[in-house]
Amino acid sequence: MWFREAMRRASLAMALLIVVCGFAVAHAQGMSWDSLSPEQQTMLQPLADRWASLPADQQARLANGSQRWAQMDPEQRTAAQERFKTWRKLSPEKRQAIRAQFDRFQQMSPEEKAQVRNAYERVRDMTPEQRRELRERWGKMSPEERRAKIERRRTRRGS
Repeated sequence: MWFREAMRRASLAMALLIVVCGFAVAHAQGMSWDSLSPEQQTMLQPLADRWASLPADQQARLANGSQRWAQMDPEQRTAAQERFKTWRKLSPEKRQAIRAQFDRFQQMSPEEKAQVRNAYERVRDMTPEQRRELRERWGKMSPEERRAKIERRRTRRGS
């Protein structure tokens, strides 16, 4: 029983790390275990013994994530747990590709980010059949045709 609870807490701690990856601001000096709230200490208990040895930015991400977790309603927590399960099933290569894509997104201007979000929403709103057709058309294009199409879309938006 205690082992199952420890594993659950460890899983939650790892989920928090994934959920907040890239969103927390690192603290140069790190933070002491005692500076965490009792609720944060409970959530992060599996890390208590090695907390002081964790890098400061990881401590900050975990502390920030535990705060966000505490503010989630049960439905949001369930959704976060499902995303974490999906993440864990990905190959290391796929995870790295997603991290690289996220890093590229973070480097974009606000206008570029808005364009990416709009494109995502347009694709999300398509029917499965429309998405399949789009993938097929895109897959049949040469790299040059793809670049030209992207450039035409940019030019149309910029006008």
